[in-house]
Order: sequence, then C-alpha cells, then structure tokens
Amino acid sequence: MSRPGPWILRLSAGLLAAALLGGYWLMATTAWRQKSMTFDEILHLTAGYSYWLTGDYRLHPENGLLPQAWVALPLWLKGAHFPPTVGPDWQQSVAWKVGQDFFHASGNDPQHLLAVGRGAMALLTAGLGLMVFLWSRRLNGTVGGLLSLALFAFCPTMLSHGALATSDAAASFFFLAAVGAIWALLHRLNPGRLLLSCAALGGLALSKMSAPLIVPMAALLVVIRLWHGSPLPTWRGREIRGRPRLLAAFLAAAAVHVLAVGLVIWAAYGFRYSAFAQSDPQAQLSPGGWDAVLEQRGLADSTIRLLRDHRLLPEAYLFGTAHATKFAQRRAAFLNGEYSETGWWTFFPYALLVKTPPPLFVLLAAGAAVAAAYWRSQAASRGAPISQEVDRAVYATAPLWSLLLVYWIAAVNSHLNIGHRHIMPTYAPMFILAGSAAGWLTGPCGSRRRLGWPAASVAAMLLWYAAESLSIRPHYLAYFNQMAGGPSQGYRHLVDSSLDWGQDLPTLKRWLDAHANRSADKVYLAYFGGADAKHYGLDARRLSGWPWYDESFVWAHEELRGGLYCVSATLLSGTYCFPAGPWTDWHERYYQSRSRARRPSSFPASAPSADPDAAEQYREARLARLCAYLRTRQPDAHVGYSILIFRLSDADVRSALNDPIPTEPRNAP
Repeated sequence: MSRPGPWILRLSAGLLAAALLGGYWLMATTAWRQKSMTFDEILHLTAGYSYWLTGDYRLHPENGLLPQAWVALPLWLKGAHFPPTVGPDWQQSVAWKVGQDFFHASGNDPQHLLAVGRGAMALLTAGLGLMVFLWSRRLNGTVGGLLSLALFAFCPTMLSHGALATSDAAASFFFLAAVGAIWALLHRLNPGRLLLSCAALGGLALSKMSAPLIVPMAALLVVIRLWHGSPLPTWRGREIRGRPRLLAAFLAAAAVHVLAVGLVIWAAYGFRYSAFAQSDPQAQLSPGGWDAVLEQRGLADSTIRLLRDHRLLPEAYLFGTAHATKFAQRRAAFLNGEYSETGWWTFFPYALLVKTPPPLFVLLAAGAAVAAAYWRSQAASRGAPISQEVDRAVYATAPLWSLLLVYWIAAVNSHLNIGHRHIMPTYAPMFILAGSAAGWLTGPCGSRRRLGWPAASVAAMLLWYAAESLSIRPHYLAYFNQMAGGPSQGYRHLVDSSLDWGQDLPTLKRWLDAHANRSADKVYLAYFGGADAKHYGLDARRLSGWPWYDESFVWAHEELRGGLYCVSATLLSGTYCFPAGPWTDWHERYYQSRSRARRPSSFPASAPSADPDAAEQYREARLARLCAYLRTRQPDAHVGYSILIFRLSDADVRSALNDPIPTEPRNAP
C-alpha cells in the first residue's frame, strides 16, 4: 500500500489542529458557564464596557485597556444596559460599585454578560494556541506541533485563566508574539516585520503592566544576535554586515519601536491626556486619586511623575502603572500555611510544581533527551564538536529561552504572590519546547522508524496529561497535582486566584439544595469574590468578608450559632482577614480587646454605638478567630474545592470563639 501524499498529511494535520483549537474553546467556555463571577471579572467587563460607551477611561486603569475592551466589545455591540454615569460612585471611579450596578441593577443577565466576555477571551487564548502550534511545527515538525498544541489544549491553567474575562491570557499572547516578532525582525529588517513587531509590543503595552519585561527580553535577543554576527538582510536585497553596523541598525529599530508603542498607547486612549471624557473638577481616578498611588520616592514613581507632569503619556495609563507599581510592593499572600506581605522567592516555583500536570515535566525531559541524541548524531555526521550543535539549537530557540529566563527572574523576585496565573506567560514556551519529545514518535532525525517503549511512554504521558485535565473538569481553576495531595488539599497550599476566586456560588447553591436541611440548618457564608450571593438564590447570613458592600452581614452584636459554615478557602487561610495570618498571642490579645469594645448585645442593630469602629473591628477579628479554629478541623465537604463546608454545633461555635486555638498545621514547601 502506498503512503498518503504530503498534501493529505498536511490537510490531516491542519484538521487535527483545528479540532484541538475548537475543542479547547468549547472545553473552556462550557466549563465556565457553570461558574459565578471571579473576583476581577466584574472590574474588567464594567471598565471595558464604559470605554466603548463613554470614551472615558477612569475605571480600573491598572489592568490593561486592551483585554478589558476586548472582552466588553461583543457586549457593547449587542447593547447591554449600563448604569447612569452620574453620582459619587462614577465621579470617584469606584469601579466595584459601578460594576455591581452594571451586573445586578441595570436589567442585564449577569451570566450572559460573563459568558459573552469569557467567550471572547477564550478566542484570543485559542490564538495563543495557534501560535504554539505553528512555532512548534517549525522547530519540531508536524507531529511535534500537534503534541505542543495538545499540551496547550488540555492544560488546566489555559482552560481556567484562558477563558476568564481578565488580562492574564492577553499578556501571555502578546509576550509570545512580541519575542517571536522581535527575533524575526533581527534576522530580516523590512517594513512588514517592523510593523508586526511594533504592533505586538503595542498590544503587550496595553495588556498588562508587566509589559516592561519585554525590554530585557529584547536586549538579551539583541546580544545573542550580535554574538552570532551574521549579515542582516533588508529590503531590496541589501545586507547590513559587521557588528557595529548591526548594532546601529538595532538601535534605530528600537527607537522606532519606542515611538510606535507610544503612538499605539495614545491612539488607544483617543489621543487625549485626560482620563475623563468631560471636564469635572470633582472627578478623580479612584477615591484616593494620585496621592494614593504616588506615595514613594523611588525611581518608578519619579519617572511616572515626570511623564505625568509633561503629559508624555495618557493620564489613565500612567495612573494604572503607578497603581500597579505601588501595590506590587506589599500584598497579602499565603503559601503552605504561612502569611507574608512581601512574598517568598519560592512562591512561583512551588506554584508551578503543584499546579502543573506532572506529564508536562516528563515530556520536557523526554524532549531534552531527543535533542541531545540529535546533537550527537549531527555532530558525528559532520565531524564537528557537539558544542556547535548545542549552540545552533539554543540559537534557534533563543526567543523562548529569553522569555523564560527574564520572566522567571522577575517572578522569583516579585513581592506580588497572589496567584499562579502570574506565571501563565511561561507555559507557552514550555509547550513548544516539549514538542521535541515527538522525536520519540517519529524516530531519530525525523525518520519513520518507531522507537518501541519510548514512543509508548510519550503516548502514555499525553494520555495521563489529558486524564488529569478531564478529571478536574469543570473545576480547572482548582487543579492541584498529586504532589500537593490533589485538589481537595489545595486550600492548604495556595489560595486566591490559584484556587478560590469566587467562582463556586452556583455549585454551593446546588450542594445546599441537596444536603442542607433548610428548616433546621442555619447557613453562614464567608465568601471571597465579586459575585452577588443573592443572585444565585443563596439564603445565607454573610460573615464579614468580600465583597464589603453586601447588606446581609451578621453584625457584631449578633451571636453566631451552630449550623453550616460555608467558607471560601481564601478567607479560611486568614490572608485577607484582620488580624491576618496564623493565630498568635498577639492575634488573641487583639481579638479580646475588640471583643470588650464591641456593641452591647442589648442594643438593636440600628442603634448608634459609642465606638462603631471597634464593633466593626470585632466582627472582622471574630471571623479571623473562627477561621483559625476551622483550620484545625477537617472540612465536612468541599464545594468545587474552593468553598469548604463545616457543620458546627453551638458548642463548636463557642469553642471556636472562646477556647484556646490549637497549634495550626503547617505544610513544608
């Protein structure tokens, strides 16, 4: 029997790639249809819609205009209802309150808003998958490209954050596009490649405030290119030769990029400096305004002040940069039972280790083995040292290593340890590099000879990888591998957007309908997220927690009783309670002092208090102590792995609020 022709193979590969990309989009979007709004989505969708509707850029400028505008574009085209742009919340840029009005008080279907925005972002993330496939196919052949694409399509991180109406997927897309476009430009300088590179960098600048990391990435690529020193073809068949001339050409191209990115930013903000579409002396960017984000005297703040004072970039863009810079310095974080405001260098390496399916690491190692075998065979056939083959391979993959190296240096030095999602841009390079493991399937040097057990091992790893993904569906955000004890133990290791971002209110409603005795069980809810519990029909008393504007809180003068306590993993960790962190003697003294100062129980809820601040502080401290107690118990159930259920008696509650807290368990990273 004759083998199929090349065109049939190419067509089959193209159809399989399209099926994987379409399958990714369907898996991601259908899983999230069962979930409530995550913490940041209300901000992104509300702000993005306001940009299209009003041309005003006051809301949520710190997370990138482009992804917010992208996810809101289909909503704007369909004509969703937006609350009136008047009143103190709009004037003071209180995005949370405007968002609540947009989702719950303007006649919109909140789940429809989410589904449309998430579908748009999943489409952009599928574009990232296409880049992974094309890049890997060029390096590793068609089978390698399909292997890399399969790793992308079934990755829990891509299926979770890639389909959320936030900015992490957009940053991942543009980081990969930018390093690829820069590397292509460094090897052929022509108007088309220059335009593509400028567009990629402009998109990155508008996607995430981590965009400046592209500067050291590009610098590293320039150094590698100069070290290589080969001539640089330009348009009309000309070449630039010699390292001094190459450097001059690259510096000129860098200057063009700076001007082009600045032009893209100005264009995105309508070539207007002011963040406000209309003049209003009382309007300001966030309730604290500029004074709240430019408190320090460091280089970053000085640079932003200079750019602001000379109006070299739009006001909203500069304010967003200042906001992100400030809050990246100190931020409450949790890792393996420990609390910190400045983070740990181990946070992101540990997050990668426990939030990634183990077969990916095995396939990366298998790919390295294939590469080593190929280098040896090529060196032997050419009679050259193997170091030349290694240099050639490293040079061919330089953009991927540049992205990985610079991004990981920044990550391990970051103080912003609030989510595994912040290393999402590093996954695409890993998928591409792992594609070289396809050499075990096609034989050495691309031959058609299969390699027996190594080929079977690669196939087994891919099946294991897909099984890991399918087994956690639809709770992709809560994926933890076996090294962490699986998703049911995830809350002991990482919280916030690594596990619990407020996504499981519908799952909680279904669990309560199935398991709670509504006539006997009193239900308490400590929820971390941006969704409205009442919208999902949850009849629960809210303990102090997020969002702070909910009116169904249990107040300080009310006693807690036995019942079902439904606690978000993020709040259970104590990260965002006050006092925060593991319970200590200092925490206990603070709690007791607030307890003595709280509102007397004989006062009605509406009665004024001699010390209302102390009453509110007691309510917060009471939740912190309750969570410290609950951390010493095993939960009675998990809801989507992000909300933990504890069935407590009246005696349990009294013990939680009055008895000494046992020593809390720790998890060594």
